[in-house]
Amino acid sequence: TISQFQGKMFHRSQEKTSGNVMKATIPYIKVDIPIWVVFRGLGVISDRDILEHICYDMQDVQMLEMLKPCIEDGFVIQDREVALDFIGNRGTTTGLSRDRRIRYAQEILQKEMLPHVSMAEGSESKKAYFFGYMIHRLLLAAMERRELDDRDHFGKKRLDLAGPLLSNLFRMLFRKLTKDVYRYLQKCVETHKEFNLTLAVKHQTITNGLKYSLATGNWGDQK
Repeated sequence: TISQFQGKMFHRSQEKTSGNVMKATIPYIKVDIPIWVVFRGLGVISDRDILEHICYDMQDVQMLEMLKPCIEDGFVIQDREVALDFIGNRGTTTGLSRDRRIRYAQEILQKEMLPHVSMAEGSESKKAYFFGYMIHRLLLAAMERRELDDRDHFGKKRLDLAGPLLSNLFRMLFRKLTKDVYRYLQKCVETHKEFNLTLAVKHQTITNGLKYSLATGNWGDQK
């Protein structure tokens, strides 16, 4: 699966704020998180440090003004643990204690947020700089200082090569095989029939599935 992480800018009327606010969509977190909270979850605490990650010229008044609503949006959270708890409390896993929510948020930021930068422990600083770069480019586009990216450009498309395609296809087919065995076993239990391994394992499931995809180019739902 692909971890989708996005930075978004909302118009003031959408968020009922004094200006445009920016939030981040984080995998396995149900709501968008204010970017200031994300930075603090990554260990960048002070407003000035966060601004330096985003705005490379501290004399750029226009960019700093656009970031004011974001500072106000994240003002109530000034501590890393509080930020992690805020993020973890909005995850798909509910009913966790505070310590487990913090650990859950740390794992999400480490393994699901920008995994191409790093998935190792202690990579928060690298991710904070890359996230700041993302927001910087978003602001440049909002201020019309750079052209918007063409999302349909072929150079920005993700290409799956033979290795990932075959591994994902095999995983799907093997999962189908195990489900078929489970259903057959369940039927044997319910009808009090003897379990027959030959009938349970449909040995052509994986072979035919691989042959079909290689012949037609239809790789099924890979995401």
